[in-house]
Amino acid sequence: MRPVALGVALLLAGCAGRRVLLLPDPPRRTSVGAMLAANPLAREQNIRPIEIAHGTESSVSLIQIRDREAPHIHTRYDLTVFLVEGHGVLWLDNTPQPMRSGDVAFVPKDTPHFFINEGDNPASALVSFAPAFNGPDQQPVPGP
Repeated sequence: MRPVALGVALLLAGCAGRRVLLLPDPPRRTSVGAMLAANPLAREQNIRPIEIAHGTESSVSLIQIRDREAPHIHTRYDLTVFLVEGHGVLWLDNTPQPMRSGDVAFVPKDTPHFFINEGDNPASALVSFAPAFNGPDQQPVPGP
Protein backbone atom coordinates (compact mmCIF):
# COMPACT_ATOMS: atom_id res chain seq x y z
CA MET A 1 0.00 0.00 0.00
CA ARG A 2 1.25 3.51 -0.80
CA PRO A 3 1.58 6.38 1.74
CA VAL A 4 -1.77 8.13 2.02
CA ALA A 5 -1.83 10.68 4.81
CA LEU A 6 -1.26 14.19 3.48
CA GLY A 7 -2.65 13.26 0.08
CA VAL A 8 -5.96 12.18 1.63
CA ALA A 9 -6.14 15.35 3.74
CA LEU A 10 -5.46 17.58 0.73
CA LEU A 11 -7.93 15.64 -1.41
CA LEU A 12 -10.59 16.10 1.25
CA ALA A 13 -9.82 19.80 1.60
CA GLY A 14 -10.78 20.15 -2.07
CA CYS A 15 -13.96 18.08 -1.54
CA ALA A 16 -14.98 19.45 1.85
CA GLY A 17 -18.60 20.02 0.84
CA ARG A 18 -19.08 16.36 -0.11
CA ARG A 19 -16.81 14.86 2.55
CA VAL A 20 -15.95 11.87 0.37
CA LEU A 21 -13.26 9.39 1.40
CA LEU A 22 -11.30 7.62 -1.35
CA LEU A 23 -9.41 4.78 0.29
CA PRO A 24 -6.93 2.17 -0.98
CA ASP A 25 -6.57 -1.53 -0.26
CA PRO A 26 -9.05 -2.43 -1.68
CA PRO A 27 -9.92 0.78 -3.53
CA ARG A 28 -13.23 2.05 -2.25
CA ARG A 29 -15.31 5.18 -1.91
CA THR A 30 -17.22 6.03 1.25
CA SER A 31 -18.23 9.14 3.18
CA VAL A 32 -17.32 10.65 6.51
CA GLY A 33 -20.99 10.41 7.46
CA ALA A 34 -21.01 6.65 6.76
CA MET A 35 -17.81 6.16 8.80
CA LEU A 36 -19.28 8.13 11.72
CA ALA A 37 -22.59 6.24 11.54
CA ALA A 38 -20.73 2.91 11.60
CA ASN A 39 -18.48 4.02 14.49
CA PRO A 40 -20.54 6.27 16.80
CA LEU A 41 -18.97 7.94 19.81
CA ALA A 42 -20.53 6.29 22.87
CA ARG A 43 -22.29 8.57 25.34
CA GLU A 44 -19.60 8.00 27.98
CA GLN A 45 -16.68 8.43 25.53
CA ASN A 46 -14.86 11.74 25.17
CA ILE A 47 -12.49 10.81 22.32
CA ARG A 48 -12.61 7.95 19.80
CA PRO A 49 -9.96 7.35 17.11
CA ILE A 50 -10.69 5.04 14.17
CA GLU A 51 -7.79 4.21 11.87
CA ILE A 52 -9.00 4.31 8.26
CA ALA A 53 -5.77 4.03 6.22
CA HIS A 54 -2.23 2.89 7.01
CA GLY A 55 0.75 3.18 4.68
CA THR A 56 4.46 2.62 5.14
CA GLU A 57 5.20 6.30 5.80
CA SER A 58 1.90 7.72 7.12
CA SER A 59 -1.59 6.86 8.32
CA VAL A 60 -4.99 8.53 8.63
CA SER A 61 -7.50 8.25 11.47
CA LEU A 62 -10.98 9.65 11.92
CA ILE A 63 -11.07 11.12 15.43
CA GLN A 64 -14.23 12.18 17.25
CA ILE A 65 -14.12 14.45 20.31
CA ARG A 66 -17.03 15.27 22.57
CA ASP A 67 -15.45 17.86 24.88
CA ARG A 68 -11.71 18.53 24.93
CA GLU A 69 -8.25 17.04 24.98
CA ALA A 70 -5.70 17.58 27.73
CA PRO A 71 -2.68 19.65 26.62
CA HIS A 72 0.00 17.34 25.19
CA ILE A 73 2.75 16.82 22.65
CA HIS A 74 3.42 13.95 20.27
CA THR A 75 7.00 12.72 20.53
CA ARG A 76 7.02 10.69 17.28
CA TYR A 77 4.39 12.14 14.93
CA ASP A 78 3.73 15.22 12.84
CA LEU A 79 -0.04 15.68 12.48
CA THR A 80 -2.17 17.20 9.76
CA VAL A 81 -5.68 17.82 11.13
CA PHE A 82 -8.65 18.32 8.78
CA LEU A 83 -11.77 19.25 10.75
CA VAL A 84 -14.70 17.65 8.94
CA GLU A 85 -17.54 18.18 11.43
CA GLY A 86 -18.05 20.79 14.13
CA HIS A 87 -16.09 23.76 15.39
CA GLY A 88 -13.85 24.68 18.30
CA VAL A 89 -10.46 26.02 19.27
CA LEU A 90 -7.13 24.35 18.59
CA TRP A 91 -4.57 25.57 21.08
CA LEU A 92 -1.31 25.36 19.14
CA ASP A 93 1.89 26.23 21.01
CA ASN A 94 -0.17 28.16 23.62
CA THR A 95 -1.98 30.21 20.94
CA PRO A 96 -5.73 29.74 20.38
CA GLN A 97 -6.67 29.05 16.77
CA PRO A 98 -10.43 28.92 16.01
CA MET A 99 -11.32 26.03 13.70
CA ARG A 100 -14.48 25.32 11.71
CA SER A 101 -15.43 22.43 9.49
CA GLY A 102 -13.15 22.51 6.45
CA ASP A 103 -10.14 24.02 8.24
CA VAL A 104 -6.74 22.27 8.19
CA ALA A 105 -3.97 22.58 10.78
CA PHE A 106 -0.41 21.24 10.81
CA VAL A 107 1.01 20.21 14.20
CA PRO A 108 4.74 19.35 14.16
CA LYS A 109 5.93 16.76 16.65
CA ASP A 110 6.93 18.14 20.07
CA THR A 111 4.51 21.09 19.64
CA PRO A 112 2.12 21.59 22.60
CA HIS A 113 -1.50 21.43 21.47
CA PHE A 114 -5.06 20.44 22.38
CA PHE A 115 -8.54 20.87 20.92
CA ILE A 116 -11.65 22.19 22.69
CA ASN A 117 -14.96 21.35 21.01
CA GLU A 118 -17.34 24.34 21.18
CA GLY A 119 -20.31 22.63 19.55
CA ASP A 120 -23.25 20.74 21.01
CA ASN A 121 -22.34 17.60 19.03
CA PRO A 122 -19.00 15.78 18.83
CA ALA A 123 -16.45 17.32 16.47
CA SER A 124 -14.75 15.02 13.96
CA ALA A 125 -11.39 15.33 12.25
CA LEU A 126 -9.35 13.36 9.79
CA VAL A 127 -5.85 13.27 11.24
CA SER A 128 -2.79 12.28 9.25
CA PHE A 129 0.11 10.83 11.24
CA ALA A 130 3.63 10.91 9.81
CA PRO A 131 5.35 8.55 10.25
CA ALA A 132 2.52 5.99 10.27
CA PHE A 133 0.81 5.58 13.64
CA ASN A 134 2.20 2.62 15.58
CA GLY A 135 0.95 3.41 19.07
CA PRO A 136 0.25 6.30 21.43
CA ASP A 137 3.06 8.74 22.08
CA GLN A 138 1.30 11.57 23.92
CA GLN A 139 3.17 13.30 26.69
CA PRO A 140 1.20 15.71 28.92
CA VAL A 141 2.31 19.34 29.08
CA PRO A 142 1.11 22.31 31.13
CA GLY A 143 -1.75 24.24 29.51
CA PRO A 144 -1.98 27.97 29.00
